[in-house]
Amino acid sequence: MKKLLQYSLTAFFVSASLIAVAADADIKWTPIEKSMAEAKAANKKFILINLYTDWCGWCKKMEENTFSEPSVIEAMNKTFVSAKFNAETATPVEFNGKSYTFVKNGARGANQLAMDLGSVGGKLGYPTLVILDSNGNKLQAFPGFKDIETLTVILQYFESESYKKMDFQQYQSGQ
Repeated sequence: MKKLLQYSLTAFFVSASLIAVAADADIKWTPIEKSMAEAKAANKKFILINLYTDWCGWCKKMEENTFSEPSVIEAMNKTFVSAKFNAETATPVEFNGKSYTFVKNGARGANQLAMDLGSVGGKLGYPTLVILDSNGNKLQAFPGFKDIETLTVILQYFESESYKKMDFQQYQSGQ
């Protein structure tokens, strides 16, 4: 009976530790409305926003491949507050003291927040990754699918604070 109790307790603690490890097996996504408060509370310098839509195939591929890579998960959870935002959200969104609403454009449309944060050259594509500082200031938007290697370089670019010294293309080319 004593051995059975020992085995049961051991199994319990092993299971509990595996659950704790598994808890960090995913990116900790924060609602965009709470991302700035979370950045300040967690003392993180950056907010990474994943702008996506439900119909976007490349968004789904990025979710399945890039955002499931353990090294990407670790880097994002360590340095960034990460937020997913459906760019076609029709419900008004409060962010950085301002209310953003859906703007119809042709057959579709987008939430004004997605347009303000993710537009590059006047165009908004999906997916788009947006990096903000902890005060909600846009540092850079990266449109299009990002593989593991490219996203890793983007994360390192900001974590190393190289964005203060050079543009991303210079950093990426090793200059």
